[in-house]
Amino acid sequence: MLSWKIWKKRHKYLILIFLVLLGACSSLPTPPSTPPRANDRSWFKWSPADEVIFYQGISYLDDNKEKAADYVKAKEAFNQLLKTYPKSKWRGLSETFIHLIDMEQLYEEQCRADLQLIEKVKGDNVQLLKENDEAKKDNRRLLEESAKLIQENEQLNKDIQLLKSLEVQLEKREKMLR
Repeated sequence: MLSWKIWKKRHKYLILIFLVLLGACSSLPTPPSTPPRANDRSWFKWSPADEVIFYQGISYLDDNKEKAADYVKAKEAFNQLLKTYPKSKWRGLSETFIHLIDMEQLYEEQCRADLQLIEKVKGDNVQLLKENDEAKKDNRRLLEESAKLIQENEQLNKDIQLLKSLEVQLEKREKMLR
């Protein structure tokens, strides 16, 4: 009974120790080494190795604060790798990078088109708001004119009634005078 209580209180610590030991046994993979630099001042023009071209393409994709990623140069480097070394171990990754670059460029074009469409819609919206304000002003003016015409119509109806009553009175006087 006593051992169960001790186990119940300390089993969390034992599991934690087990996980720490298990984590200590695992190791991280070694990071890839930096590619050797091509000697630009060489007397002979030599084709760089496939790994150098691959890392050169990746270096163009590096997006740091000083300069933006150069997708065109990166794509050229990956295409050069595919043409020069068709059986390279970096072929699959190069094709994937080319595909991702194409998708990024397509996405950027779509974003530009969407921004242009948004700007056009904003312009149309401003134009429609102006037209709406003008229509409201016209509506108010027409309502005022309509109210004036209704009053004028009522006044004319009253005048007609007055004329009818005067005509009836005139006829009565004529009858009396005869």
